Amino acid sequence: MQLFHPENALWQGINKVLLMLYAGMLWFLCSIPIITMGAASSALMEVMMKLAKDQEGYIASSFFRAFRHNLPKGILTWLPFLISQLLFSVNALYYYLAGPAFRLQATLFIILLLFSLGTAAWSFAVTARFEMTTKEALRMALLLAVRNPGWTVFIILLQAAALFVCWFFVYLPLLFGAGLPVYVQAVVFNHVLDRHLERGTITVQEAEEKTEA
Repeated sequence: MQLFHPENALWQGINKVLLMLYAGMLWFLCSIPIITMGAASSALMEVMMKLAKDQEGYIASSFFRAFRHNLPKGILTWLPFLISQLLFSVNALYYYLAGPAFRLQATLFIILLLFSLGTAAWSFAVTARFEMTTKEALRMALLLAVRNPGWTVFIILLQAAALFVCWFFVYLPLLFGAGLPVYVQAVVFNHVLDRHLERGTITVQEAEEKTEA
């Protein structure tokens, strides 16, 4: 029957979702030492960006190859975001608990926290797709977040929704579920980066695209 043919769109969709869940599990395992979460997130983003273009290959080998390649750069890229997000969270909570007179300060730190989360996602996409130094990746991520405010807000809302689901289900989706929202982000990042490359706002001199080893 056509319904059970491997080329059927339904089965292709199911297979893609299973690959997302599998990649999400690999991300979770490699993120347990939180210091390596940046490299794991870059590796997951790289696999999802390829999956979105049907170029993924073998998920496990692609993920671990990207993880090893991104490990030093991923740690250096992730640390500023980790530190800033911890500081913004602590300050937001402090001013919120301080009372109504400090709501403005609490709101300011919440906005800074959300912007840091959005920019971190851009940095994972840049690291996943291009060969560049940590400084260049952070600079490009910041520029892309500012130049694409609508997409940045969408990414932040997507991350907030994913965190809410994890909280609601007592963190269980973290084991497998990271691949689903990251895949949606990957579709967005592929679209935006392709558009910038076509328009020349990202040039070959600024960013050399990764190629398969």
